[in-house]
Amino acid sequence: MSDTIFSEEDRCPSKVITVPLHKHGHEVYINIGIGNPVQTVKAKLDFQTHYSLIVDKKSNLFGKEAAFNGGYSTNSDSSFNNKLNAYQENDQTSKVLGLYGQSNFEIGNKLARKYFLNMIYRYHSDPKYYPWVWQLYIDSNGSGVLKSFGFGYQNYVKYESNGFTNGFLGLEPRFKDTTPNGFFSSETSIMDFLGPDKMITIDMRNGKSSFSLGNTICANETINWMKSENNDSFEFKIEDIIVKGKKIDDNTDNKIRNRNITAVFNPRYRDIYIEKTFADKINNPSFQVKPGCNMDFGSVLFHSNNIKIGLKPESFLRSGLVFCYSDVKTIDSSYPPNKWIFGWSFNKGRAIVYDYERSRVGIVDEESIKPK
Repeated sequence: MSDTIFSEEDRCPSKVITVPLHKHGHEVYINIGIGNPVQTVKAKLDFQTHYSLIVDKKSNLFGKEAAFNGGYSTNSDSSFNNKLNAYQENDQTSKVLGLYGQSNFEIGNKLARKYFLNMIYRYHSDPKYYPWVWQLYIDSNGSGVLKSFGFGYQNYVKYESNGFTNGFLGLEPRFKDTTPNGFFSSETSIMDFLGPDKMITIDMRNGKSSFSLGNTICANETINWMKSENNDSFEFKIEDIIVKGKKIDDNTDNKIRNRNITAVFNPRYRDIYIEKTFADKINNPSFQVKPGCNMDFGSVLFHSNNIKIGLKPESFLRSGLVFCYSDVKTIDSSYPPNKWIFGWSFNKGRAIVYDYERSRVGIVDEESIKPK
């Protein structure tokens, strides 16, 4: 399924808000402004959660593994209000780890009021006293009933990198069939920030590195669209994988297309997380006796919705002095093996367009990575 969005007269959209997509170590992020006066926060982009989380400057909540660094101060934000507590346990007498509230929020020159969670708790200076926090509990609407929520699909402690960023911006399409208030609601959605086409573009083609509130693909370029499996996510179905010209499930009894495997482009993570059986088959051709990686085996092809998505060895393999390092990793056993994540290393050389209105995701490849 392919089509273009703009007419020939509107060759390249010019009224779309675009900001740089920055890179630091394992992380890519955008700068957003929060509060009054405005405080700049480095936010990762998470397409698997619908709310936004920021770590306060005084908090060391995620400090044990340096998951996030504090970059915002509730105390210096005169506009942060309507605060509700986020508790460590399902008990309002437990530790208050964060505050949920509303404040000024901006991306580029787009400004609105938005709800987010600010993590405020500061633990003992000795790391051995830091807790393992996998989820929080919040009274969404003041009813006194606490509801749990997590920090994202993957284990944030293990998969965030070196604590350079200050939190994440939730971009999951949770705008349909949601209530108009409370933490688990449309008020936390990015939808009220989007332009009239209700899309987001992340462009990493030809040296670009940008995030746009809208579709920035020119009229003479083709977007290959893949329909989402559900209208509340950007997950698309994986039908088969080809390595060195062969389907890698040819010798397995449980074919990919029969297992309802889905994937999502999520730049919160760098790496590509898939089930071990398939991760091993993708990585095996890179092995060689001498140091470094064998990269002479062509692109890995993922098929979805009659679209071929190519992944060049240069995109996910890194040669060390002794070993070959791969960004294709095995998804943790504690997470569903059929829910895959394509981190930002998958985006190299392509633009990804997320269409919230039609529940689909599109790709535009630069010539050097287009599947043959």
